[in-house]
Amino acid sequence: MSAPIYQGEYFSILTDADGIEFVRSGDEVLVVPLTAQGEVVLTIEPAPAFDGEQVLVLPGGETEPDEPHAETANRELQEEIGFKAGRLDFLGELRPFAKYLTVRSFVYLARDLSAGRLAGDENYEIGVEHVPLFDFESLIIAGRLRDARTIAALYLARSFLSRQSE
Repeated sequence: MSAPIYQGEYFSILTDADGIEFVRSGDEVLVVPLTAQGEVVLTIEPAPAFDGEQVLVLPGGETEPDEPHAETANRELQEEIGFKAGRLDFLGELRPFAKYLTVRSFVYLARDLSAGRLAGDENYEIGVEHVPLFDFESLIIAGRLRDARTIAALYLARSFLSRQSE
């Protein structure tokens, strides 16, 4: 592995032994907050990669080296949507672009939500939208939900809950 070609705040670009570029980024947690009414709380945030377009994504953020992932998940919930989880279930690990991006997304289902607000580190206001978990595909069909990590996490959550109810 070579020295970074580029080093930024959120990612760096490196090359492997054959000179092929890849992106290194920190790992993250991704949280599927589920209300008692069966709705997922999605965030509405600007996407710098798409000229600030407002996108629907799940709450989450970069993991800290000395912080357990479940604690990161609960902290991010409080920072981004003003809720804390009474129950967190680990759903799995996603690698959004496994061939050229080192990030791992650790996905949690958050339930038994209660009010809890912590100051976040974003320099913009985060909006929220409540969506029935069992109807999130309508957002995909409408072209409103395009984030692959969010879509995969929602499928993981729905599958987990279906297995639990059997």
